[in-house]
Amino acid sequence: MFNDPYGIVPIVEPVIVGMGYDFWGIECQVSANTAQVRIFIDQEKGISLDDCSRVSQQLSAVLDVEDPVEVPYTLEISSPGINRKLFTTEQMKRSVGSQVKVKTSWPIEERRNIRGVLQHVDDENITVLTDEAKSFVIPVAAIKNARLNVDLNIKVNH
Repeated sequence: MFNDPYGIVPIVEPVIVGMGYDFWGIECQVSANTAQVRIFIDQEKGISLDDCSRVSQQLSAVLDVEDPVEVPYTLEISSPGINRKLFTTEQMKRSVGSQVKVKTSWPIEERRNIRGVLQHVDDENITVLTDEAKSFVIPVAAIKNARLNVDLNIKVNH
C-alpha cells in the first residue's frame, strides 16, 4: 500500500533499519516537474527531531548517489504520529482492537468512510465494527487510506 513511484523503499529501508529505526512508510506526491517524498520512521521510545535530522542526512546522501527520483524533490523525514497511517496489513494486524478510520476507493455497503474498532485483519480483508454495532468487511484492495483514530478527549471526573 506504499505510494512509491520511484522505487525508493528498497533503497531507504535497509539504511533506516541499519540506523536502529523502523521503516513505517512512505508517501510521494508528484507533480509535472517536482516531487515531495515523505518517509515515516519509528522506534519503541518514539522519534525526536534529532532522529529525523540524522535519518534525513543519511538518506539524502544515499539518494544523491542512487538518484532514483527523476525530478527535483523535497525529502521529509517524520514520525508517523499518534493517529498514524497504517500502510501494511502487518501494521493493521498489530493494531487489532484499536479505533481506526478507513477511507475506501469504492463504496462498501454504500460507505467510503468507515470508523470503528479494527476487529480482524488477514491478507484479503479487514473487519471494522462501527459505533452503530455494524460490522464492515473491507477488501484490502479497496483501502485508500487507513489510520489509527486515537481520541485525546480524556474526560476527568471532579
